[in-house]
Amino acid sequence: MKNFNSKYHSIIFYTLFVLAYFFVGITLTKLAFNSQTIPIWLPAGIALVGCYIWWWRFIPPLFIAAMAFNLNIFDSSLHEMVLIGSSFNEAMYIAFGVVIQAIVGAALLKCWLGHPLHFKKRKNIVYFIVVVAILVSLISANLGVFALSQFNSAYTVNNHWQNVIYWWLGDTLGVLIATPFLLSLLPLKSNQHSISALPTIAVCSVLFISVAVTTQLYEQENRKNTIKIAEREVHVIENSLYRYTNRSIIAVQSLASQVQSSSTLSQQDFYSYAEQLLEQHSFIKTLSWNEKIPQDKHQDFIKEISSIYHSSIEIVGEPLEKDDPLMIVKYIAPFSGNQKVIGFNILSNSDLKGPLLKSNTGHLPVGTKIIQLLTQSKVSGPTYLLFAPVYSQNENRETVKGYATGVFLIHSIIEQAISKQQSEMFSIDIYEDINKPPFYNNYAENLDLPKGSRIMSFNINFGGQQWIVKLALKESFLAQHNNQFTLLLLVLQVAVCSLILMVLFLFNQQQIELTRQVTERTHSLVQAKKQSDLANQAKSQFLANMSHEIRTPLNAVIGFSSLARKDDSAATLIGYLDKINSSSKSLLGLINDILDISKIESQRLVIEYIPFDFNALIQRINNMFEQSASNKGIDWKINSSLQGNAWFIGDSMRIEQILLNLCSNAIKFTSKGSVTVNIEAKLSAPNKTQLTISVIDTGIGIKESQHKNLFNAFTQADSSTSRQFGGTGLGLAIAKELSQLMDAEITLQSELNKGSTFTLSIELATTAPQAPPVVEYTNINIACLKILVAEDNPVNQMVIKAMLSSLGIVPHLVENGEMAVDIVKQQNFDLVLMDCQMPVMDGYRATALIRQFKTDKELPIIALTADVMPEDKAHAQAVGFNQHLAKPLELSKLSECLAQYAVVNEQ
Repeated sequence: MKNFNSKYHSIIFYTLFVLAYFFVGITLTKLAFNSQTIPIWLPAGIALVGCYIWWWRFIPPLFIAAMAFNLNIFDSSLHEMVLIGSSFNEAMYIAFGVVIQAIVGAALLKCWLGHPLHFKKRKNIVYFIVVVAILVSLISANLGVFALSQFNSAYTVNNHWQNVIYWWLGDTLGVLIATPFLLSLLPLKSNQHSISALPTIAVCSVLFISVAVTTQLYEQENRKNTIKIAEREVHVIENSLYRYTNRSIIAVQSLASQVQSSSTLSQQDFYSYAEQLLEQHSFIKTLSWNEKIPQDKHQDFIKEISSIYHSSIEIVGEPLEKDDPLMIVKYIAPFSGNQKVIGFNILSNSDLKGPLLKSNTGHLPVGTKIIQLLTQSKVSGPTYLLFAPVYSQNENRETVKGYATGVFLIHSIIEQAISKQQSEMFSIDIYEDINKPPFYNNYAENLDLPKGSRIMSFNINFGGQQWIVKLALKESFLAQHNNQFTLLLLVLQVAVCSLILMVLFLFNQQQIELTRQVTERTHSLVQAKKQSDLANQAKSQFLANMSHEIRTPLNAVIGFSSLARKDDSAATLIGYLDKINSSSKSLLGLINDILDISKIESQRLVIEYIPFDFNALIQRINNMFEQSASNKGIDWKINSSLQGNAWFIGDSMRIEQILLNLCSNAIKFTSKGSVTVNIEAKLSAPNKTQLTISVIDTGIGIKESQHKNLFNAFTQADSSTSRQFGGTGLGLAIAKELSQLMDAEITLQSELNKGSTFTLSIELATTAPQAPPVVEYTNINIACLKILVAEDNPVNQMVIKAMLSSLGIVPHLVENGEMAVDIVKQQNFDLVLMDCQMPVMDGYRATALIRQFKTDKELPIIALTADVMPEDKAHAQAVGFNQHLAKPLELSKLSECLAQYAVVNEQ
């Protein structure tokens, strides 16, 4: 009572709340759907607010008001209520449920959530709607309906849970609407009412009126609308069936028009248009072009279609009469699964001949009776065929030259035309002949149409055929329609009221939320700007480094190429060429690094698992760096604890790439002292070895603060490192990513001016030493090969021609794939070097065509291309290439490749 201005005000509102519970309840019973459920129960909100304000003091008058209301509802006169025991017990149970529900809801507000119009947290709004308004309202609903089932003889238990739901939703609406309305009216003494009460009063009033009006109107209109809906749906079904049958006619007529407009219909033209129609209409099973052929010309037609399909085609089906022409299936789509239909004579079937003769009398498609179509010895369901004639002009008169034909699935058309809801509404039968069983129905065969149901029927006429459609409104739909829509209405009302009140409650906290969001967004923008600035700096540094790294070898290539044009000395020219070759390889290595990091970031790099000799790998590392270390005047040493036969399963190329990067960096950043590679092996599990490879140098070292960024792409210790030693900053990033792909780890220990130690730890499965096949290429006459080269670029033509000439081979050059295919048909070659990217026809298409008449053993084809990605190599192999040589091409690899096929040629 402390919330009111005086004790007098508290007593007045206390009394008003008790009386409001009773009289509002009496008034709302007029909106009941039946004698047992009320759609909106405002007294539930009155009870909740009363208990929230006066707590336990409101329980006695609330219990009395609930008892009085329920006794007034169930008895004809109040003065007899004590004499009727069943009604008294019933009212007592219901009142008991009302009190428990109100006191539980009020306790949640007082002890947990707070005042509904002044929630401190936004999530409390959701808790109020979900817990207090929705879940707590289940208490009164369950106890009340239980009381009805136990003490009211007029109550039926058939719809027990449905009545619980109605009662529950009614209480929920009452709590949602009445609670904020009443709280906004109370003359509270505190300063919590800093906002106007008018919006809350207006919103709750509008919600109540809307719920009451829509409920009343719904009850009046629902039953007659049920019948109207059914009648409308019949017209919808009729129109839909007409639309889909007409679409089948239009599809066949469209195909016929396309054939009519083509003077010579090719297989490609037919499939192109037929596939469009099949994609548009899923109910089409097949489309075909059936050409009319005189019997004396059937041999010529056999040759024609045999040449089209590159196989022997026979005409199937004898004419029913000796003077009948042949109507042969020439094209059919989809082709897959229907190949055997090619060459079928349609006029050999009496069921199909009749509609064909009818179609001669006009230009519209003509349909067949319903037939059971057989596909691969299985019945695919009832279907019908439509024949659309195609005419040709001969001596000022039209003659039929064939028929565009469509095969249509009955069930597919009907299931698309009739929705699932419509099928649940009606029992449907469709007949061709009313005296025969239906060819379609939507209920079990052992069930009859519902007795006493309203039967509606209509006819569908198309293509010279007629369907009789009979529909009976299902009793289950009539029984459930009212209940379904009533429940839907109540759920919709609860949902709408919940959403509107949620917006109303959120209005009080809008400014706080906006302020918080502005603060968070400002902070996010500051962080995003910092990240953007860092990304721009990294990009600029990378571009600067990349420009320097690319220009350095390019400068050498261009410079020495210019000098070579002015010098005639062979020794000097060889030196220039060696430097050009070295710079070109440096440039290629740089490009490979960029491609590697790109593939890693796009997750397209694949790790191989093949046997390899680790000692051989270490020997290659030693051969690469021993001389460069000696040239710099630093010691180079490899310490290995591996045995002589150290064979493992893994990706040797990627492991070698990691070690090359680590050793190259160690030598590059070491000006004096030594670079040492320590290799330790430890058995970690059966058939598995843990390898620890440490690359130790006495170079410039790295600051500890720079360790965490060292393995990032495009990053070096500092900008002076790039200026002094060069590099793009990709090597360690690639090494780190490759190690992670192989479940390995790279660690760093370094101190400025004292050197660095990079350690690679990797676990590899051991395997027995492998004996790789050794192919001897000595004394092999490569010059005996007759080679065709398909290359469009003039410079590349000169390069490959010069390389082959150095091997004593005079190749035959063509400029595109089309020329390559033509000359292979005319001449014999031992080998084809095929570029993949060429004008007119590329190498992939040319190889696929050559493989139609030359096997990979009869004519090896080598892909000579700059497409070096794994997926490119796989695609080349799938097309029909024997092998893959990547550009830029090396003479040694070309010689090795040609030697393989020279050996085969000599054998």
